[in-house]
Amino acid sequence: MKITRITLLFGTSLLVMACDMPLPQAVADPGEAQPVSPNAAADLSGFASTAPLSTSGPENALPGQCYTQVTRPARFETETRQVLETPASAEFEVIPATYRTETVPVVVEEAYTRVDLIPAVYETVMDTVIVEPSREVTCTIPAEYTTVAEQVPVRPSYRNWVASNRFYPTGTSALGGTVIGNRTLASGAVETLVEFPPEFETVSRRELVQPERTVEVVVPAVTRQVEREVVATNERVIRKEVPATFREVSTPVQVLSAWANVVCDRDYNPTLVRALQRALAEQGEYPGAVDGIMGPGTRRELRAYQLDLGYDTPALKLEAVRALRLTA
Repeated sequence: MKITRITLLFGTSLLVMACDMPLPQAVADPGEAQPVSPNAAADLSGFASTAPLSTSGPENALPGQCYTQVTRPARFETETRQVLETPASAEFEVIPATYRTETVPVVVEEAYTRVDLIPAVYETVMDTVIVEPSREVTCTIPAEYTTVAEQVPVRPSYRNWVASNRFYPTGTSALGGTVIGNRTLASGAVETLVEFPPEFETVSRRELVQPERTVEVVVPAVTRQVEREVVATNERVIRKEVPATFREVSTPVQVLSAWANVVCDRDYNPTLVRALQRALAEQGEYPGAVDGIMGPGTRRELRAYQLDLGYDTPALKLEAVRALRLTA
């Protein structure tokens, strides 16, 4: 219910009236609601009529002037107030639990020690086996000869007249020898005296180079090659630690919401952020640069670190401050 207060102005008189009527929808901030007087809804119909007109004229009228009685219309001012219609009440809302999925390693096979027997390794080698040992033998070496060729004279040099039918100069080689002279016979035939060289025959003969002799000769041993397998690497036992085998199982885990005491945003100064980044880097949780800026990467790694502490928040909790030994 809304109450409108109306002020009426008649001449120099001021009337304040209250009437029951709806207010506009758009209302400025009314402040705290005020109780309404029971007389605020009084009937204003008696104020709607005008006062009776006077017929005697004004008291200070001047001669020669004309006057008439006029009525000044009422003026209204609207005052809006907010009235309590429904008292405040408390509502209870059940917020369902929030879950996140955690991956938990489950042992499939326990760790154990495996014993492996490595067999020996063999290789083939060649051995020399003596079939007959070496020995000394007396040998007779026969005489050594060489063949020598000699020219043996068969016929000495001789002279003979040879029919030539011509004259040959003396001393020239002709007719198988050396020309000594020429002659003419009574019959008119011409003969030439030729000296023929001696005739030789080649005769081969054996000439002793080294006489027969006896020597001691060492006869080498008679051997043969035999294949044989030898151990290249001895048999050995190897003990190997076999780690346990795991499989990952995803399990929904309830996330419990609670209020936590954290570092205010205004307290994230570069000195604190650099100390936080260095501490996270020492824990292996922050691979970025130590720049003193609380950016998305730093918040992401901080959140991952605090998850290990049991808190899911990118804001720096005071428990993490103590765990990382931070000083602002």
